Amino acid sequence: MRERLLRSVEEAFQESIRVKEELCRRESGTLLEMALLISGAFRRGDRLFLFGNGGSAADAQHLAAEFVNRFVLDRPPLPALALTVDTSVLTSIGNDFSFEEIFVKQLRALGRKGDVVLGISTSGASPNVTKALQWASENGLITLGFSGTGPGAMDAWCERMLRVPSTETARVQEAHITAGHILCALVEKVLFAEDWEDGLGTPEF
Repeated sequence: MRERLLRSVEEAFQESIRVKEELCRRESGTLLEMALLISGAFRRGDRLFLFGNGGSAADAQHLAAEFVNRFVLDRPPLPALALTVDTSVLTSIGNDFSFEEIFVKQLRALGRKGDVVLGISTSGASPNVTKALQWASENGLITLGFSGTGPGAMDAWCERMLRVPSTETARVQEAHITAGHILCALVEKVLFAEDWEDGLGTPEF
């Protein structure tokens, strides 16, 4: 029994590593493009909104905290907001309208042209995430998505999509938070790191 359980531990680690290695090969360029879009929005004074369900809601909150507080560098706070944290807003919208409206109504209240939205869904098909991305796309916001292996309903509304090459929810979520951490690090480097020497420069902020 112990040996079988140890094998299951090793197999989970190895599969997580395999998925991340494949994600690195396929989507590194996409992640950089996302970082440049978010950096440009922050430089203009625009904001980043993040949202998802379940574990993806936790990822949205986690990444918003990294932007607002800090990731690696000590630097000014960046305007990022997770649309998953206000229980009164979420439950009133869900109760009075429907669960599909919980993100789009917040974007209609808070979002403006030039802001960036990042929708996170392991399936790529969450109706409330897709609906918010559709509204954002149709109203001049920059739309980004994290999903599992595609295609999915989100695809039609995202300017940039990062797809994790797995159908297993746990592996997708593990890759999402890794990609999110890399995204935070890239944005910090683009906006603030004095030793950034990759030809992108160090923009004023």
